[in-house]
Amino acid sequence: MDSIEHLNHVLGLVMRHFNGIIAGLEDHPSEITPRWSICTYDGDEQEYDDAEAWAYGFVQGMKLCWNDWQPLLSTPQGQAWFRPIALLGEDEFSADQDELTETPAMRAELAQQIPQAVLDLHAHWLPYRRAVAERTMARSMQTKVGRNEPCPCGSGKKFKKCCGAAADLH
Repeated sequence: MDSIEHLNHVLGLVMRHFNGIIAGLEDHPSEITPRWSICTYDGDEQEYDDAEAWAYGFVQGMKLCWNDWQPLLSTPQGQAWFRPIALLGEDEFSADQDELTETPAMRAELAQQIPQAVLDLHAHWLPYRRAVAERTMARSMQTKVGRNEPCPCGSGKKFKKCCGAAADLH
């Protein structure tokens, strides 16, 4: 970035986009409209959705915490939700991948399955996200223990000599 102002501007745009996605997911009914390109191919007047770059980016985002996704992706339901995204966004997803993505029309059909798949994936993770948010809120509402106050573990020692000691801090 050229300057801190430029960086802040870009981060502001990213956050505005993120907030727009969250707002769409929180609407009733939830709505998501992924943005990808519309393509035409030589000799064909038909326009096709081209979601391969979008799907690739989605998969790359998942790979940032791939181990967290594994329990869901090991279920038949999770595999079904991930399938249209993976067929377009991964190079070596399945043996029949080339057959299922051979033509622009086939890829466009998979692209049309992605919005519902994303809504289903979001719905799966929502209870976990809410639980984390509630736990974070509960922790922030707890009173802070001063260094010289009795330790909350019940040992009778001062916090700084017990659970608040540098070696035992938890």
